[in-house]
Amino acid sequence: MSAPSAGVAQRLRPDELGLLALRVVAVVTVIVGVPHFPNAAAQRFVEIAHTSGLPWRDSPVEYAFGDWIVIRAVGFGSVGLARALLGLLACGADLVAWRAVSMGWGRAAATRYLWLGAPLLAFIYRRSDLVAVALAVGGLALAARNRERAGGVSLAAAALVKVWPIVVAPALAIERHARALRTAAIALLAGVAGWFLLGGADAFRQVGTFRGATGWELESTVGVVVWALTGEHRFEAGANRTGSVPAWAGSALLAATLVTVVVIWLLARRGPFTPAGAPALAAVAALLVFAPVFSPQYVVWLVGWGAIAGREGPRWSWLASVPVILTGTLVTLWYADVDLGPGGNQLVLGARNLAVMAIVIAYLVRAVRTQPVDG
Repeated sequence: MSAPSAGVAQRLRPDELGLLALRVVAVVTVIVGVPHFPNAAAQRFVEIAHTSGLPWRDSPVEYAFGDWIVIRAVGFGSVGLARALLGLLACGADLVAWRAVSMGWGRAAATRYLWLGAPLLAFIYRRSDLVAVALAVGGLALAARNRERAGGVSLAAAALVKVWPIVVAPALAIERHARALRTAAIALLAGVAGWFLLGGADAFRQVGTFRGATGWELESTVGVVVWALTGEHRFEAGANRTGSVPAWAGSALLAATLVTVVVIWLLARRGPFTPAGAPALAAVAALLVFAPVFSPQYVVWLVGWGAIAGREGPRWSWLASVPVILTGTLVTLWYADVDLGPGGNQLVLGARNLAVMAIVIAYLVRAVRTQPVDG
């Protein structure tokens, strides 16, 4: 791997200035409020923050320990205040992630990050997902600049917020950042122990099942197919769902995820890719492919790794941008009360899910073809 970039130059290009200005506009619209755009996350955050008793023990909470800390930080007041604080937090996290990409992998990758995330600005500042993105990308960038303990703590914090950053941790092993990996493991175990003491063992079940939901989320890989075949959907545990997840499906999907992620990282050990690029992008995409829940905001998990993967060829940036653009368009239409109808919605969701699958398949094919032949 080449030496980390010195960072963003003082003078920004017009396209970079425009993309940053777009983010300012996006956060302002969140703060002032826009008609037809719901405040679902802010409302839920306020509800959780104002509920008496211990979270997970005395009331169900579908968010992980780190996200609960975010909820307490922004949800203490009114829904309008929570929306504004969440918007500012998400925008700040977006800029931190942009800076981290530049610090670790260069200005060109940072500019790709701004472009890939642009379609999601229609709604992503109303969610907390960018906090985990900033912590995860920042953790790997810090490790790349030999700040291994700080990088390990940052990656552990990311996993405590949204769980998914665990699948990018093997990048530290491939880059031989053993101290960062050990620090991440210790910090994560400490955080999980604290979470257990606060919320009890049932806290993990509540997060893993989204408050005990029994159906497939409509947007998931399986859910959109079930919805198309049955036509049935309902609102359950804070999301639109369809059908019923069989008892064996959870274990099977988890096993499929683990096998795919392990194969991705085993191939990455001897491949020509930047670990935080194509392998991390494919690992996160695999997690989304097999998840029974695939909410529109989850696509932002791919943006940082897609931007870094673009260093290895334009196809990776393109593959990463397809689901981002489709999801941004889809959510904007739904939030603006423009319904494409069941068939149209299913078509767009199916196309997005196929695009995410394509990231995994393209990586595996390319990685196998580029494996060195011993002997």
